[in-house]
Amino acid sequence: MKYFVVTFILLSVASCKNEASINGDDLFDNEKYADAIQAYTSYLETHPDNVKSLYNRGRSYEEIGQVQKAVSDFEKIVELDPKNISAYLSLAKISYNKHEYNKVLIHTGNAIDLNENSAQAHFFAGRAEHQLGYLDQAVESYNNAIRINRDFGEAYLYRGAVKVGKDQMKSACEDFKFAKSLNIPEAAKAIKDYCK
Repeated sequence: MKYFVVTFILLSVASCKNEASINGDDLFDNEKYADAIQAYTSYLETHPDNVKSLYNRGRSYEEIGQVQKAVSDFEKIVELDPKNISAYLSLAKISYNKHEYNKVLIHTGNAIDLNENSAQAHFFAGRAEHQLGYLDQAVESYNNAIRINRDFGEAYLYRGAVKVGKDQMKSACEDFKFAKSLNIPEAAKAIKDYCK
């Protein structure tokens, strides 16, 4: 009987702890990011190494504009799980938005080392290379993203933009038209501006 009571108590405690995480997931899925942060923070007090909760809290911080807190969560994930591609890609995205393009290349390089078939990693690398003026490398990165995911509309759009910079207008317009066929809104303006 004693064993049953102890087991019941342990299961109840574990269940309560899991509820905080599940509640956080529900709040995150419903875009209630501030509430999700509170639920994840509560859960992480007793489960500080739970990568999923750290990642979703980081994404929640990102959504409400607390970028440095998001970075801290993503960096902790990389410490706990150096093979976590999602954390590297989130760090790359934040670095891109902060115009830290060399950092983007470090994070995307780590992601590509782990999975060379990550279209998103090649895409972010292309964006950073484009901003740094490495046009040939940017085209190659966009080519890789498209090779992996033929329907990656943004990769076509931005590859087209690089081709405009390289004065390859016919090829650029082909990319813009393909991006438009994939429902990328900016493609129509690019066609209007560059494709007579």
